[in-house]
Amino acid sequence: MNKSIKNLKLAFDDWGIGEPSILLLPGWCSDRGILTPLAKLLSNNRRVINLDLPGHNESAHPQGDFGSEDIVCEVLKIVDSLGINEFSTVSVAHAGWIVVELRRRLFNRLSKMVFLDWIIIEPPPVFFESLESMQKLNEWQNARDNLFRGWSLGDCDLVKPFQECMTNYDFDMWSRAGREIEKSYKEFGSALKCLETLSPSPTVLNLYSPPQAKNLYAQSDDSSYFEAQQNFAKNHSWFHFRRLSSKSHLPSVEVTQEVAREIEDFITQVK
Repeated sequence: MNKSIKNLKLAFDDWGIGEPSILLLPGWCSDRGILTPLAKLLSNNRRVINLDLPGHNESAHPQGDFGSEDIVCEVLKIVDSLGINEFSTVSVAHAGWIVVELRRRLFNRLSKMVFLDWIIIEPPPVFFESLESMQKLNEWQNARDNLFRGWSLGDCDLVKPFQECMTNYDFDMWSRAGREIEKSYKEFGSALKCLETLSPSPTVLNLYSPPQAKNLYAQSDDSSYFEAQQNFAKNHSWFHFRRLSSKSHLPSVEVTQEVAREIEDFITQVK
């Protein structure tokens, strides 16, 4: 069920009851449809709000340009207007940067954060080359299609969610995404370094697809990516991570039940 409230600019679904609630955020150039199956499962145990980012899908389109800070402000309005008290977040990929800024402002209400396939350590140079191509009018479509191939491992079934949810956006949105994501990594270096700047320390779960880490860093497996998180976790008791059985960049679609179990266990069992 889609709901709307006067003066709110974001489209969202509001399902289930019980706290802590869960706020779901899709990434740039996609929509809440990629999280709908997960939202339905999670709503069996608690209230779940699944939203579209500004300018995406059914949400209102801002006049002129906008960036990450504008998204944060709109999400804050949703949280307050819906009377959400204690809540956790589940974010896809680089929506993680949005969630981190929510935590800075709502540290007494946002208790736990779950990240789905976010590049949590320093990205390789090829990642920044892709972001730069996304910001060039004559290169953005090739850059997007290359991402789809990498995210789906060239599998014609795994690529369908990307084609269905992410081909509706033009150069303006893809270039904006590239700009904002690049800006965040260049400011903090990595997501882990950014998380270290939060006070008090958050409680975090990172869920990722091993083949995606392997491909991104051009490694024979994901062991170096795993070890980097393992070493970080040894010194930061609030950081948790799990390998998923998924292959693609959208575990919420590919292995929905597995993701839902990991999230529910994290929310109910991890202090």
